[in-house]
Amino acid sequence: MDVNEKLTKTQSVIEDTGKSFSDSSPLQKIKQSISKVKDDIKSIDIRIGVVSNTLLQLKLKERSKQIEDGKPIDILDNEYEIET
Repeated sequence: MDVNEKLTKTQSVIEDTGKSFSDSSPLQKIKQSISKVKDDIKSIDIRIGVVSNTLLQLKLKERSKQIEDGKPIDILDNEYEIET
């Protein structure tokens, strides 16, 4: 009878191990998390683009105003220069 109990326990351990290998819910959660991170990155990239564009527009307006006022323009006056 002791051998039968060990056999039953061993079979249940093997069965439980097999179930855990076939359980794909952790993999699905990882895939969903990766997808969410990718969406967040896209959103942040869009925000960075909007801020960069706004900054560039402000710089161009500032430069236009300086030209209209007849003030000399320092081409390398800060780090937000237009890149060519």
